Amino acid sequence: MTKSLGSEPLVDIVHQCAIAENDLVLFKGVLPVLRDLAGAAFAGVVAAGHDGPVLVHTDGLDLPSAAVEAPGEGRGGAPLPEAWASAGLEHLLAQTLAGHLGVLVLGWKSEPPAGDPLLGAALDAIGTAAERQHVSDELADLALRVDSAQHLAGMGDYDWHIPTDTNRWSDQLYRIYGFEPQSFNPSYERFLSNIHPDDQDRIRGIHQQAYATGEPYQMIERIVRPDGEVRYLSSNGEVIMDTSGTPVRMRGTCIDVTERVLAEHERERVGERFRGLVEASPDAILVLDAAERIIQVNQRAISLLGGDPTGHPVAQVLPGGAHSGQAVAATTLAGNRLLLDVATAELSETDHQLRTAAFLVDAAPRLEREAMAARLGELQLRRRQALEINDNIVQGLSSIAYALDQGDTHAAGDYTGRTLAAARNMMDDLLEPSGQELGPGDLVRSEASDLEARVSTEPEPVALADPPADDARTYRLLVVDDAEDIRTLIRLKLGREAGLEVVGEAADGQQAVEMARALQPDLVLLDMAMPRMDGLQALPLIRDAVPGVRVVVLSGFNQSTLEREALAAGADRYVVKGGPMREIVEVVTDLLGLR
Repeated sequence: MTKSLGSEPLVDIVHQCAIAENDLVLFKGVLPVLRDLAGAAFAGVVAAGHDGPVLVHTDGLDLPSAAVEAPGEGRGGAPLPEAWASAGLEHLLAQTLAGHLGVLVLGWKSEPPAGDPLLGAALDAIGTAAERQHVSDELADLALRVDSAQHLAGMGDYDWHIPTDTNRWSDQLYRIYGFEPQSFNPSYERFLSNIHPDDQDRIRGIHQQAYATGEPYQMIERIVRPDGEVRYLSSNGEVIMDTSGTPVRMRGTCIDVTERVLAEHERERVGERFRGLVEASPDAILVLDAAERIIQVNQRAISLLGGDPTGHPVAQVLPGGAHSGQAVAATTLAGNRLLLDVATAELSETDHQLRTAAFLVDAAPRLEREAMAARLGELQLRRRQALEINDNIVQGLSSIAYALDQGDTHAAGDYTGRTLAAARNMMDDLLEPSGQELGPGDLVRSEASDLEARVSTEPEPVALADPPADDARTYRLLVVDDAEDIRTLIRLKLGREAGLEVVGEAADGQQAVEMARALQPDLVLLDMAMPRMDGLQALPLIRDAVPGVRVVVLSGFNQSTLEREALAAGADRYVVKGGPMREIVEVVTDLLGLR
């Protein structure tokens, strides 16, 4: 039997429960008094651990850790662990504590007291203290998590009690203002003293409006930290009134938006500077959005396009779209056509929208300059050619004339060979700078070659004989050259050869094709440089008109210049003009099998 107990231990337990700051202090203070009050051999707390139940607080017998199951939410007898029975305990009383504090256990070696009101009151006080400690821990944890979240978000909150002018700021709001958390009472006047001087009247007016109407508010305010740094806050709040309609509280949140505001200011500054540069540019500039719609232009573009195209799709003025290029077809707003040099450049993204700048320049002045430069180059080339002709050809022909006048045919022949060689070298030199091979159409002359005075009438084709009978052994020849004197000399020379007959003459490629189709010659002597159609153009047409015809090309160009192209077009032989006439005869008779 236990002795009669007084109330002093209960008072001590209640006092310990009131002053305990945490569960460690609580149980360290109350367990010895509780065990003594209950006349128990053991008092302790069993909590869940990583590897099983753990005795976290004990007084009395030294027992091993063991699991104890409390009867529901209240208190009552509990099964005795075997290890504790071996230590001499016979009875247990268990009570579940709030949260994760565990199970409070009392153990006796004999029958415990029954219905002791002081013990029940003591256990109730400890249970209430444990619950209060659990709630306090939860609130502290919640406050810590809220503070962490506010710190990450750059956000703080406030709650101003108007009648007492006391303001509760969150820790993060103190930090935003540049102070240590909870370092002073942020009264309304203390709050206003941290607002930028230029914003104080505006902020006071917003608060007074909310105070008078009870409407919520939102604003951007500037604060000045103790170190002088200016920060931008986005604040919102609401006014809470009592039952009589009198404002009693004003609460809300503040978010530090300094980086966003400064970025917007910088974007505005850069945008204004860009607009100034666009307007000052000597080129016409169109700024396009991602959909290629014109969103900005300068005055030069308005003048060039005959109006302001802002808001129009760029295809209205540049039908092919905004692409870099020279002499791009464009249209003014009035429908007039332009040729523009266009250059495009991608601008940095603004508000996640891609911008493109199109620089427009009227191409007409450039094209005129290029045309003038080309004409000047042609004039300089013709001047150089004239000087070379004088040095190489005129002087050589003069020497030939002087030699013939003296009756020196040998010297005249020598001068002739050297003059022809000089003429061919000059042609090669003049063709070399272009770096391009001659092709069909390149040798079409504007006029026929004639040493006599040129006439405007087109030379007529000459048919010299009717087609021979099928059993004739004479080979029919067609001579094609725009120089009449050369045609005459070739006709006279070949006409004296047995088995050969010149049946027609043509002065250009087009006549050559027509006469070949009409006369069906066995062989065509074909010049290269002629009016209307040159030899390279006419050659495949002649072969189509006369299947099996032989073609000998006669050209003033060296073999290195044109022979490969002529043979590729279908020529059988390539003969350079200016050689002995017998060379032409030998080539013709050899091709026709007369030798």
